[in-house]
Amino acid sequence: MHLQSFRSDNPRFRTYLLYGLVAAGTIALILGRMTETLADPDLWGYLTFGRLYWNNDGFPYHDPYAYTPIKAFWIYHEWLTGVLFHPLYKYVGSFGLQGLKYIIGLMTAFTIFKTARNRRASREASAASLILISPLFSFAYSPVRAQIFTNLFFALTLYILERAGRENRSRHIWCLIPMYLLWSNLHGGVVAGLGIIGLYAAGKALAGEKSLPYWLALAAAVFVTLINPYGLEYWLYLKDALLMPRPDIDEWHSVFAALRNGESTANHLVFLLLFFLAALMLALLRNRRTTDILVLTATSLMAFQHVRHESLFFIAMGCYGPCYFTQAWDIMKTSSARAEFWSNSVRRIAPVLFLVLLIVFGARFVTGHPFDLTLRSPNKEKAVDFNYPTGAVNFIRDNHLKGNILTEFSWGEFIIWNLPESRVAMDGRYETLYTEEATREYFRFTKGETVWRDYLLKYRHDLILFRPDSIVSDMLSRDPGWVKIYADADCILFIRRKIPS
Repeated sequence: MHLQSFRSDNPRFRTYLLYGLVAAGTIALILGRMTETLADPDLWGYLTFGRLYWNNDGFPYHDPYAYTPIKAFWIYHEWLTGVLFHPLYKYVGSFGLQGLKYIIGLMTAFTIFKTARNRRASREASAASLILISPLFSFAYSPVRAQIFTNLFFALTLYILERAGRENRSRHIWCLIPMYLLWSNLHGGVVAGLGIIGLYAAGKALAGEKSLPYWLALAAAVFVTLINPYGLEYWLYLKDALLMPRPDIDEWHSVFAALRNGESTANHLVFLLLFFLAALMLALLRNRRTTDILVLTATSLMAFQHVRHESLFFIAMGCYGPCYFTQAWDIMKTSSARAEFWSNSVRRIAPVLFLVLLIVFGARFVTGHPFDLTLRSPNKEKAVDFNYPTGAVNFIRDNHLKGNILTEFSWGEFIIWNLPESRVAMDGRYETLYTEEATREYFRFTKGETVWRDYLLKYRHDLILFRPDSIVSDMLSRDPGWVKIYADADCILFIRRKIPS
């Protein structure tokens, strides 16, 4: 290649420079969004299962950490995540877990971009869509949940299905089968992927196109999900889990309930904006596809019902939106008298925008200690239940205290990971492990909705650990049967008062 090609006044050089800046700015944006170091409560559950798996002779079908009623057969649908995470954390530490999160996040973003490009969307529209859906990489990538695998495999499912349809080569669809075998053992979100295959099959049939390969692939994908340590029981659990109400868990609230409660308001407003754009583009633009309508409708309804599912809609919009945005831009350029003005404005603004993204979010990533795993939020505006009771755990360990611990729901898995000789009344594995009655009793007790002494008498609680501002702490402070033995800004630890013999 001639040196002239690299001259700054060469149009090709300027184009390559712009593309490089767009790529760097987008990567910085995604990494910056994912720079969250406060450990998710579920992480400790994965690590605990991994410890059971690697330290036991057989597969852990029974839990040793609960003292309230549990199911006879423990189906931990995220078992493979724990099996992978435990050695990664043991030998590499937080660097390994966080590094895995960043790699999978970037792979997901690249898959979304490639899916949009496969649908003939412009590079500019595809990159712009990644900016629009970038909140996904904040709320769906807390360190470090099994959902990161669902996000990647959901995007890969859309990519494979789109490629098969675009190239009219249905054999590409069979690439899904080994992926679904892995997905079903990593996270229960595989159900969403199966639903997408079904929607594509239905969309092809409604459009009068060949749909049999899609139906066959769906049947094969369902079949391989049975290859797991639990067999058919896995699906019986998923059926109950899908229908189970979870009013006490924030991420299972509806969008409007979350907005009323002030929960992650910015993310939900972005979702509503994307929903409006989706409705607008499907209503006004030509070349609408039946599968687009079905998938965007299904994922938006799921998101409206439970904010946890907003990530699926964000991914779908990142894949589908760019081709419609490209279409709208082409229409504007041909119909507007000021098309050249707008094109020139975009060319001038784009480099500045992506340079700002590179600087701001790149700095956020570099300075945010991205490979750490913290147990306390530096943001004092966050509620104290975002912080872990590290002081109380150290106090229990230093004083050789053992026994049954009644604790905050979000702290249970942290307790069993750090104090394996103790047991808990409830933890984040509740839907997989505890009976419905045990779950109902626990949440009614923590909200003061029952005669609370009955719950204290029904089970043998040796230690009770809750937030200082909780109903439980307030009740126990006035109960002569319990005495406070430790307190800090995040938690209060009570022990049963010994009765003189």
